[in-house]
Amino acid sequence: MRKTLLALFCLLPVTSYAQDSDERILSMSEFQRLSEGKTMYFSQDGFFFGAEQFYTRRRSLWQNSARECLDGEWYPSADYICFNYGLESDPSCWHFFEKNGNYYARAEGSTSSDFDIFMYNLDTKPLDCKGPDVGA
Repeated sequence: MRKTLLALFCLLPVTSYAQDSDERILSMSEFQRLSEGKTMYFSQDGFFFGAEQFYTRRRSLWQNSARECLDGEWYPSADYICFNYGLESDPSCWHFFEKNGNYYARAEGSTSSDFDIFMYNLDTKPLDCKGPDVGA
């Protein structure tokens, strides 16, 4: 009976976010070293998804695909990196993956790579975000 249970257990599918052996989730400190003082540019399905400029003390500036900008902050939660921009839908938490020197993110709760966002550029240029309209 014990051997039968062991054999059945071995047949169960293994669920893991990191599906390839060379794919790994970045730790909070790895993400901080990668992002601080940099701007990350993301695409999804070949289209611009957004860009995020990272400052010290886990502060950031997000620019969405409509080129609207939001000040925010990020923090670790378990093995996720979570972002708060002061919106009702916050926080937004992501696993950040590295595979063969490439980086991408998958939203918390997503079990499919279909909606992953891919970092296609990393530089030190500030985002082109305008301040609020100034009246006369």
